[in-house]
Amino acid sequence: MNRRAVLAGAGSATLAILAGCVFTDGEVEYDRGDIAVVVDGEPVDLSADRFQSENVENDSIAFHLHEDDDYWYMEGEEPVTFAEGLDLLPHFAYAQRDGDHVVTIDGTEYDGSESGTELTFLVDDEPVDPTEYEVSDGDDLRLEITTET
Repeated sequence: MNRRAVLAGAGSATLAILAGCVFTDGEVEYDRGDIAVVVDGEPVDLSADRFQSENVENDSIAFHLHEDDDYWYMEGEEPVTFAEGLDLLPHFAYAQRDGDHVVTIDGTEYDGSESGTELTFLVDDEPVDPTEYEVSDGDDLRLEITTET
């Protein structure tokens, strides 16, 4: 069944449930905030269908993106860390090797241990350790990757 067709024909409460947002007593329960990923000064288009929960089979309600806005969404009883959140997004992966951050986006690996490659994780413009920082409602998340080009 085409998920988009189901979503298009659904009412607002059903739409949110099918898209991954949970309603309780008519209210949506989720945390959300802004997110940006920038590689060598160029923002990754996180509004692209391949990153959106509605358009992928391997989406996660724990941390995800939706069509029609530029927010991250987090649901569930336990918050995720910044690193876990990135790892849950389709076409993204996060790993740590010998203490260095490694992020893969659309199959391209950015390894912080490589000379000339730097990964900076920011929350509200402050650097954080993405493996320790638990995301919370309203956080402005930003990953900046620079490479020697």
